[in-house]
Amino acid sequence: MRVRINPKPTPKQQEMIKEECRKEFYKLLGDYNKQVAIQILYILHFKYGWGMKRLEEFSDLLADMQNQMVERYEMHDDDTPWLCCKKLEDDGIDVSKFLKENTNENLQKM
Repeated sequence: MRVRINPKPTPKQQEMIKEECRKEFYKLLGDYNKQVAIQILYILHFKYGWGMKRLEEFSDLLADMQNQMVERYEMHDDDTPWLCCKKLEDDGIDVSKFLKENTNENLQKM
């Protein structure tokens, strides 16, 4: 007697897999954002001498800016970095230069 196994998931199973992937992605993204935020706060504190009050103010301003951009430009949360990059470039700041240099340095360390 032979048993046939269908290796392709059903539409319901596919939707469950997608939903689980979304959950895991947003969990990882949240963890990554938290790590980056901690590193930024670290630099502001130890390099520029910012105390608790200024760090809290910076954190609040960042959160407010992200919320205002989402509302003002009617975009998704994940569009905020693109818009910030665009606005910085409009002001003459070459963001890609900073990101490229940082990426190359990290790759060389590996």
